[in-house]
Amino acid sequence: MTLDSSPTRETSGVDTQRACRIVLVDGQRIFRQALRVLFAVEEGFVVAGECGDARQALELTDVAQADVVITELELPDIPGVQLIEQLRARHPEIAILVLTALRARDRVAAARKAGALGYLLKECGRSELLAAVRAVAAGRRYRSSISPTIPVQSARRSGSSYLSTRAASLTARQREVLRSLARGYRAREIAKMLGVSVRAVYRQREGLRNALQLNSTAALTRFAVCEGLAEDNQAKS
Repeated sequence: MTLDSSPTRETSGVDTQRACRIVLVDGQRIFRQALRVLFAVEEGFVVAGECGDARQALELTDVAQADVVITELELPDIPGVQLIEQLRARHPEIAILVLTALRARDRVAAARKAGALGYLLKECGRSELLAAVRAVAAGRRYRSSISPTIPVQSARRSGSSYLSTRAASLTARQREVLRSLARGYRAREIAKMLGVSVRAVYRQREGLRNALQLNSTAALTRFAVCEGLAEDNQAKS
């Protein structure tokens, strides 16, 4: 958990001039760091803190004076929807924006019911992310322009045969590594779980990228979710 203790920026005491303070909640540290870099070069935004799970998120928002919490739905300790409910109960003044790889329609409904003002897919661009943060900070609802309307189960049943073929071509070990990556585990943690070296995990990850023609861990995660490889029952296949 990281807290930025720098003071808020105000001009002549006018609150509208204060930078929007953001808390980032995502299990992937490198993704949080990338968002930090993005907001650092944008006027009017300050990343007040970041963390990787819901427990830390609740502690962080108690002290960070956040205006907006940007959170993933897949967190390592509890579901993101539960975090949203708890945040709304403790800090109803904070706007919550979901930024996730999950496209399932039922997740959108659950997040909104829990109190999230916005739902954005990680496939979005910089300009849309900034627009979404500004919208929820102003109390407006925002939904991704890349519409998450297809439930994951339906996507697997009716998805393209090309994707299904790619998933079927993976070895059992590749599926284990992919599933662990999609659930937010780091290379060292995966190596320990599988009883292999960290270097072996790196090789498997690179092999997955080549085999699936995907160039990032985020893309691998999206693929795993859409194919159902991130679910518990896939570990037995």
